[in-house]
Amino acid sequence: METSKAIEGFLLDRQAGGYSRGTVRLYRLCLGMLCDYLGDPPVGEVDLEDLQRFLYYLQTSYVPRRLGKDPDKSPLSPAAVSNHWKAIRSFFSWCEEALGLKRPDLRLVHPPKKDPEILPFTENDIRKLLKACEKTTEASTDRRTPYTMKRPTADRDKALLLLFLDTGLRVSEVCRLRIEDLNQETGEILVAPFGSGQKTKPRMAYLGRVAMRAMWLYLAKRPNTVKKDKLFEIDAETIRSLFRRLGERAGVNDVHPHRLRHTFAITYLRNGGDVYSLKYLLGHSSLDMVERYLHLTAADASNAHRRASPAYNWRL
Repeated sequence: METSKAIEGFLLDRQAGGYSRGTVRLYRLCLGMLCDYLGDPPVGEVDLEDLQRFLYYLQTSYVPRRLGKDPDKSPLSPAAVSNHWKAIRSFFSWCEEALGLKRPDLRLVHPPKKDPEILPFTENDIRKLLKACEKTTEASTDRRTPYTMKRPTADRDKALLLLFLDTGLRVSEVCRLRIEDLNQETGEILVAPFGSGQKTKPRMAYLGRVAMRAMWLYLAKRPNTVKKDKLFEIDAETIRSLFRRLGERAGVNDVHPHRLRHTFAITYLRNGGDVYSLKYLLGHSSLDMVERYLHLTAADASNAHRRASPAYNWRL
């Protein structure tokens, strides 16, 4: 059986098993690249050396296609290469179970990976992004002075931005929300489990006063809605593209939903929140990621103490 046919069987199995569309899409991308690189050989003939060559290619020679006015030409990040490794491991585990094949990946070493730098947005960044929601990029012609126009999706985009900032939800979780999941009186949001529940844990998220006002304004102007309608009729890729364009207009770099999740988490801890309630709000199954946020806030406290230390500042 060709590798491509085995991949299709694997993807169908994952879809039937309740894996999210995002995970299945990632598996399709990673395994499709592997298949193209190897030339679609019989799946039983793929060996450890083939897989090692592919991972080496990803780390040294492959230049991903990225969107934007000035796309980044750097190689894949260590986290992205790690995703390919995980997809390979999952695929050949399925091949062993479903096709009775010997696994070539058991000694495939996990590529070196360091945790990416977590850089939250500043208050000024958020103000710029909210302003960019309201107006188009300044335009000019030979016949008139430069001008801007109110964006037709301004209310929706502000509500969306503040939802991410105030809840720390994942983009896939936001895309699945329905109007009935939001209690407009209390600001509570029901986040239902999805698929296997490994990633999206059932929990409540909460909107504060400012985000609730933006959400009310957005929904009040949205015609003919029913409770079963999606809260935002927009998919994950469109949200990522929207935020990238907002960043370009606002002059803020690296704007994406997950950075808003980081901003929520770090700001929550800086303002006195505890790691256990943060773990619940973020839907994490362990404290590992939350402890990374805690280390950052501990560094904040150390720097703040140096700036405020009486003994140092008074030069005693």
